[in-house]
Amino acid sequence: MNPPARSYAEKRSTSLTNCFPLVPHVDVYIFQRKRGDQIVYSLVTGGMSDLEMTLPRRAVDVPRRVEPREEYISTLRWVAHFPHGSKSWLGHGHTMPNGNPPAPFWGSTILDTLFFLPPIVTRDQTFPGLLQLDGRPVHFLWLVPLTTPECNFKLESGFEAMLDLFQRRKHPHVFDPNRPSYV
Repeated sequence: MNPPARSYAEKRSTSLTNCFPLVPHVDVYIFQRKRGDQIVYSLVTGGMSDLEMTLPRRAVDVPRRVEPREEYISTLRWVAHFPHGSKSWLGHGHTMPNGNPPAPFWGSTILDTLFFLPPIVTRDQTFPGLLQLDGRPVHFLWLVPLTTPECNFKLESGFEAMLDLFQRRKHPHVFDPNRPSYV
């Protein structure tokens, strides 16, 4: 993350978790917010965009969870390094299974694939105007864990159909490792 963006994140986050010495260097910033009577956290990687991806760059991952846990931070580091190790890129609408065959994430029995969305929280949508890398806006991605049937539905029916399914099922903004499959 470039110095002005890193300074912005460090001033506004509650803590910073450094990763092991991998390239690119990836920090995970923990932002705390009050939502109603509940405290929620956003975990944001910084450093993923420091190296150019094979296609579009400027992606940062944002999952939401009631409380940050090391396994979420480790997953974000893995995701942040993925485009560089695979000479690929991550963007809105992409899916990323946890292995082949996919294994569940974070103690869930069914959530085994990550789905990348643009931020849905209005406040997070303003970050590209605030954070720049080499004069270009940094775009955020919201990580949403999916089940294999949900991923198959998204691959067969498309991005918009998956968003419609989320809306019909009132998909929460805060991660729930025990949520049922929508398909």
